[in-house]
Formats: sequence, C-alpha cells, structure tokens
Amino acid sequence: MPIKLDSDDDSTSPPVKPGSNAYELLEVLLDHPDMGFSPRELAELTDVKHTSVHKTLARLKKKGLVRKVDSYWAVADDVAGSQLANVVSLQSIEAEYGDDAYGESDDWAANAPDLGENA
Repeated sequence: MPIKLDSDDDSTSPPVKPGSNAYELLEVLLDHPDMGFSPRELAELTDVKHTSVHKTLARLKKKGLVRKVDSYWAVADDVAGSQLANVVSLQSIEAEYGDDAYGESDDWAANAPDLGENA
C-alpha cells in the first residue's frame, strides 16, 4: 500500500548531525551562500581539523549539499534556499540565544514595568 509523503514535514531532520564536522562546515557555507572557501579557510573558520575537511566535504558533495568550483567549496545552489538551510539556521539561533533568561522562565515578568493598557 502506498504511503503519503509530506515534503513540508517539519520533523525532517537534516542530513547532517548537529555538532558534527559536516554540520560545522555546512553551517559556514550556508552563512555565505554566495562565496567559496578553500579547505584551509574552512578549517580556520571552524573547529574541524584541516585533515578532516577534505573527507567531510567529499561526503557532503556525494549527498548533493556542497559543490566544488576549482579548489573552492560552496553550498550547493538548491540547498541554500531549502528547508535544510532553515533547520541549520534555527539550530544556530538556538545555540546562540538558547540560554536567554526570558525564554526559560516567566519570572522576569513580575519585575517588568507596567506599560498601561495601550502597550
């Protein structure tokens, strides 16, 4: 029996594991979709060892996530605007601002000034 596939399913996990070398490299490339980086530059911009960058990029290329132009690597054109880019971006935001005190507890509201009815 066929099953229905929903391409807009928000529960789809990215094809790279957060915290992995592939994730770190892809995150940099997604932040700069119009630029190409050498493996050395990617190693300097991430915590990925230079010796691992080539192998990781080759795996990402096999998955169709990145492309190589001469000796520079960039995110694949169709990936830059895809759901994957959104997932990685949202995870980056959470990593940056996840410890925001306003998001974890409503206790701060008790100390907020009353702005009146029109606020």
